[in-house]
Amino acid sequence: MFVAGIVAAAIGIVLFHTALGSTLRANLNATIPFGRNPKVVPRGSVAMRAAGAGLIVLGAVLVSTGGWPWTMIVLLVGPVVSVVVLALHNWRVMRQKRSRAWATAPSSDGPSPTRGSSLRS
Repeated sequence: MFVAGIVAAAIGIVLFHTALGSTLRANLNATIPFGRNPKVVPRGSVAMRAAGAGLIVLGAVLVSTGGWPWTMIVLLVGPVVSVVVLALHNWRVMRQKRSRAWATAPSSDGPSPTRGSSLRS
C-alpha cells in the first residue's frame, strides 16, 4: 500500500501542478486570488485540479501505513509549493504593474514656472 500511495500522490501532485501551470499561463498579467477563481480559468483545469487533490489525499491515506511523517510530507509537498508559486506569480505581476506605473508617471517636480510668473500664490 505504501508504494501505491507514493504513486497516487506523485500523480496527484503532477496533475495539480499542471493545472496550476495552465492557470498561470492563462493569467500572465493578472493576479490570481488565493480564495477565489482567477479572471481566466483554462478549460479542464478545475477538473484536473480536483483530480489531483483527490489523488494527493488518497496517496496520503495510503502512505499513512508507513507512519505519520510520510503523510505530512505528501500533504505538504503539493499544496505548499503551489501557494509559494501563486505568491511569486502575484508578486511578479504587482512588480510589473508598479514598474509600468512608474515609467508612465509624470514628473514629481510639477510644472516649471514660466517667465513672469510668481511662485507665490
